Amino acid sequence: MTAKRTVQVMYASEPGSPDLDNEDFLFAGPRLAVVLDGVTPMVRTDTGCRHGVAWYAQTLGGHFVRLAGRDDGPGDGQGAESLADCLAEAIVATRDLHAGTCDLAHPDSPAATVAAARLRGDGLDVLDYLVLADSVVLLDLGDEDPVVLTDHRAGDVGRRLRAQGETPSAPRVRSHRNRPGGYWVAADRPEPAYEALTGTIDATGLRRLSVATDGATRLVDTFGTSDWRGMLDALVADGPDAWVARTREAERADAAAEPARRRERGKVHDDASVILGVVSAG
Repeated sequence: MTAKRTVQVMYASEPGSPDLDNEDFLFAGPRLAVVLDGVTPMVRTDTGCRHGVAWYAQTLGGHFVRLAGRDDGPGDGQGAESLADCLAEAIVATRDLHAGTCDLAHPDSPAATVAAARLRGDGLDVLDYLVLADSVVLLDLGDEDPVVLTDHRAGDVGRRLRAQGETPSAPRVRSHRNRPGGYWVAADRPEPAYEALTGTIDATGLRRLSVATDGATRLVDTFGTSDWRGMLDALVADGPDAWVARTREAERADAAAEPARRRERGKVHDDASVILGVVSAG
């Protein structure tokens, strides 16, 4: 008889500034891990929405978790609703809550990135993933290198603009949001849910997984002081809180040493949310 597998879950979520709301959303369970990263508006007082980005991320995240985490019954769970369908339905439910009070056609109306991993089946041997924009799903399947699932299309817009000799200002990049040939985030329409990177993989060899917003991956993809395997190793050894603390130390050191590069990188500190799941036989 095959031993039943279990998942030990740890997580951390911290705002980039104690003076601002955390605009990330995090849910961590043994079968479902979800993070959302609210998109920072160019002008916080000019979004067309009286609720704000934190409200949007929390509300959308709550609907998405409710839909994606619905019990698919015993057995292999092959009848589970797709994560893209769940996200599309959650976007519509969130939109309907504030369509009558807010200007959802505003170019900086609240939006969010989304990353999710869902384990299915009695043996937790099937994994669904969804990544929309630059959050990350990281999977250790026992191979030499972890599988890194993220969406680089927003960065690709900036790179194309630079290649054309244009400075990729925030308004210019934002003008490509939710447009073919641009990049996609969850906002007021369900269509971007079907532009997400999605898939289903055999998870029988899964050992560890992490789902994280881009504020929690900066040691790897911004500062280059770790790699993806190193991130997983550090999360297991020291825990998610320590990983976020290391990120804050690196941000402070970078800002002090290289103010010019800080301008290129944008925020000194970003909201950081990270989930770790460690899979073992019961």
